Amino acid sequence: MSLEGISKFTNEIIEDTTFAKKSKNTIFEGDFDFMDLWNKEGIPHKGWKCIDIEDLAEGLDELDAEERKDYYETCEMCNHEGIRYVHIMEHPEYSEHLRVGCSCAERMEEDYVTPQLREKNLRKKFSRLKTFRKRTWVQNFNGNYMLKFKGYFITIMPSKYKKGEYGIIFRNKQYWKYESLEKAKRAAFDIIDEYLQQRPANGIYLPY
Repeated sequence: MSLEGISKFTNEIIEDTTFAKKSKNTIFEGDFDFMDLWNKEGIPHKGWKCIDIEDLAEGLDELDAEERKDYYETCEMCNHEGIRYVHIMEHPEYSEHLRVGCSCAERMEEDYVTPQLREKNLRKKFSRLKTFRKRTWVQNFNGNYMLKFKGYFITIMPSKYKKGEYGIIFRNKQYWKYESLEKAKRAAFDIIDEYLQQRPANGIYLPY
């Protein structure tokens, strides 16, 4: 190696060593993405409101418990991994929604009861959905799909005007623009489940 090459090689080692020393005490651009937001300036700690909650295991019935974890998320507030039930939080002084776990939702809302109830209710709904999906839809001569669930009939029918689009009929009300039969079945569960959960204990309804 020539003297010029040796000099260049030596300078590169010095530069790398200097960079390594600086990096111990320096936070580079992009590192903030991995910081715990509880310790980051500009992030409100209180006054948040939950606007929705998601169960990331929904639709993963064919996977076992370990395989489902690949679809779970990391809490955006504390970086805890493996969040199945995602609480979607908003704050009037923060422009973005945060997707967090139950523990962080409790702290952000200053409510240590409601977030747990949300998850409990979602677990129960997931169980009801599994039961609903085991039922068999019957297709009649008109091409409509019918199902009797908990004593109530719900119907899915293909659109006459747009191929591949479906509508739902439940208690004389129509719901349209579902892009596939599977999406219509999933929506049918939400419609009938919401109705059943609001049903009076005595089962008596006012005329509609």
